[in-house]
Amino acid sequence: MNDITVNKTKWDEIQNLYTDYFDELGYKNDGFHNSMMFEGEPYLIICNDEESGFFSVGNSWDNGNMLRGFYVIPSKRRASIEIFNKVMDDFQIEAALVASNDSHYVGLAFEKMNALRTFFDMQAFNFIYGEPEREAEYGMDCVKEVNPSEYELMNTLTEKQWEGCFENGNFKFYKITNNNETLGYGGIGKVINNQKNVDVGNFTLPQHRRKGVGRSIMINLSKIAIQQGLIPIAGCWHGNAESIATLISSGFIPENRIFYVRFC
Repeated sequence: MNDITVNKTKWDEIQNLYTDYFDELGYKNDGFHNSMMFEGEPYLIICNDEESGFFSVGNSWDNGNMLRGFYVIPSKRRASIEIFNKVMDDFQIEAALVASNDSHYVGLAFEKMNALRTFFDMQAFNFIYGEPEREAEYGMDCVKEVNPSEYELMNTLTEKQWEGCFENGNFKFYKITNNNETLGYGGIGKVINNQKNVDVGNFTLPQHRRKGVGRSIMINLSKIAIQQGLIPIAGCWHGNAESIATLISSGFIPENRIFYVRFC
């Protein structure tokens, strides 16, 4: 038996731990995965009087307790099962959000799921940047930055896809135009506590779909990000076949999945 305690902490007090975690994952996870973890309450894991990792707890989709992140440093992983089970019991965890490229966490969560005879849902795709096989239908000359005076109209036309993101300063918004007509919108967003990646997203206005607008937004905004020394990433819900097709045709690679693992 190991002496295991957990202490509520603040994210800025465990920066070294979550940076090691991102390094291990390879900076291949999108802003959804990132924000879900950082919106949860952080806890520091102490094993035999040594700082050994962290985890994040927040509400599940069913308003129970959900594990939103779980990391144990490699030198302490002999105690991982014991630590994980303690967290599960002490916090009455009902679900976990787990990225497929987090092999340590995947093993623990799925082992517990199997023991409880529960199941998991496919939540989302995470995409990493790749060079497109063909150029954008609408080039950089069609890309314009959205003026803040247009945010209200953009929010309405994009079905509130970026609602809540216009005032926080973490996003820059762009539009694709042709003959002075707006065809679609896109955004480049900072990823919380991650200086290497940016989230790239798009919304094509319904009357202009299936014309290459979405992929043009993704390709051009990725170029803008790369020119700034940043690596574009993207994500979408697992069942969104049209978004998946657009991202793949834009050169993005479906690298990881996000699982919603249920324990009850």
